[in-house]
Amino acid sequence: MPLKVEVVATDGQVWSGEASTVVLRTKSGEIGLLPGHAPLLASLSDGPIVIRPIDGTEIKAAAHGGFVIVDSNNVIVLAETAELASEVDIKRAQKAKDEAEKSGDKEALKRAESRLSIAVG
Repeated sequence: MPLKVEVVATDGQVWSGEASTVVLRTKSGEIGLLPGHAPLLASLSDGPIVIRPIDGTEIKAAAHGGFVIVDSNNVIVLAETAELASEVDIKRAQKAKDEAEKSGDKEALKRAESRLSIAVG
């Protein structure tokens, strides 16, 4: 039985579907979720989410803040912001990274690096 996955940001649904695995970062470290995973509630760290739908493809998203909830093969990612790799404006993300480096804003730098990592990596 596959995982039913929903990635939701404050401005709406980012992705929804069935997957064989989900890998994401929590405040406790990176975790992989498979069908049958124990119930879980964890705080997300800024970073990539890698979803492997049942069709064998791979979907990448960048999530910033929020929580992940796992229960009965349901995975719900509730993020402050999230976007799919296909939606990342690389020039804008690079500009945000450059500005964050100049200003010393560590949180903005983590967000920009996360967005760039899924878009170009």
